[in-house]
Amino acid sequence: MEFSKTLSASEAKYKYVGLPKNIREEFPDKDKIFKLKFKNKIYEMKVNNKNCIMLTQLYEVNQFMEGDQITIILSRDTFELKVNPS
Repeated sequence: MEFSKTLSASEAKYKYVGLPKNIREEFPDKDKIFKLKFKNKIYEMKVNNKNCIMLTQLYEVNQFMEGDQITIILSRDTFELKVNPS
């Protein structure tokens, strides 16, 4: 599974990425912790009740900006996040 999205102004400002309905079922259930690899570090993340993944803890290594292209790839049991700055 691979999911790509351009961050909106709201997503960048409030530090989240919204998951569209057609990709939501690829992620664990609400509030279930999953592993996300970002810049060679593993983070524990979860999807909230609004089908969003909060990126707050990732801001220590990357300042997400409006227009950044993010890609989430599922390989085995770990998700990986990649960012292409705008």
